[in-house]
Order: sequence, then C-alpha cells, then structure tokens
Amino acid sequence: MLASVVNFFNPSHVFIGGGLTRTGPQLLASVRQSVYQRSLALSTRHLEIQYTPLAERAGVVGAGALAMQETLKHRKAAA
Repeated sequence: MLASVVNFFNPSHVFIGGGLTRTGPQLLASVRQSVYQRSLALSTRHLEIQYTPLAERAGVVGAGALAMQETLKHRKAAA
C-alpha cells in the first residue's frame, strides 16, 4: 500500500511513527526494501523513509494539529 502511495504522490519523505518505532531498525529496513522494490524508480530517487522523531507521540501531535486546524478554519469562516 505504501508503495502505491509513493507512486501516486511522489513524496520526498515518509515518516513512520507511533508504536511501530519500538520495533527497531529491522522494520524500517523491511519497509524501505519493499517500497523501493515496488515503486517506480523516479518516485524513490529522492525518497527518505525514517522513523518520526516524535516516536510514540506522533498520533497525539497529529490529532492536535488537525484539531487546531479545524478550529481556526471555523473561526475564520465565522468572522
């Protein structure tokens, strides 16, 4: 699935976070290998796949960012 996302969006970075960061470098190496094998060469030329520095807090920080974005959007619309 991640290889399909990489092919479609052509991102420069993919960050893996949450509880998966506890698995260590083996998971990251497997994900990289799978994505590089299943994606187009042009999509992976400048692609970096790494664990997020937020580690297990990534989901909470992302949810907070989305909540803040929605709150600001609704305030802007009401003004």
